[in-house]
Amino acid sequence: MKKFVLPLALLCLAFSSFAQDFRATTWLMTKTQVIDTEKTRVISEESFAGQQQLVFQSLVYGFSATITYLLVDDRLLSASYTFRKDADRSAFDAVSKDLIGKYGPATLQKGTLLGWRLDKTEIALTHLADGTTQAGFWEKSYFARINGLAAGPQS
Repeated sequence: MKKFVLPLALLCLAFSSFAQDFRATTWLMTKTQVIDTEKTRVISEESFAGQQQLVFQSLVYGFSATITYLLVDDRLLSASYTFRKDADRSAFDAVSKDLIGKYGPATLQKGTLLGWRLDKTEIALTHLADGTTQAGFWEKSYFARINGLAAGPQS
């Protein structure tokens, strides 16, 4: 029996090293791979100038959410949740609690905007005046590129 425990533990450890970046996806997945991770069907798909946007509708943290994936040249670089009609901030609070549980306190906090800077991912969570909560996730180098930021330490 002990012969099986160690290999099983090593296998679990190996799989945990492939942590997801957003839901069950990892950055740079293809469109087909992203679609295969979702349990619902695509409700909207748009393509423009080398970019593809996939939209799903599902329950997230028990709240109705729009889930949007952005791919550039068939590689996943950004994703988001949008919770409409969240005037009481219940979805905001649920997402915030989950992100703090996973990644610790936000590294940026300005009013209703919280942000996390992780090794491979940038995350922003906000509650808007119209009662919408949005959570955006970006692959780190893509985030830097679209925001005109340096990609990392310069030598």
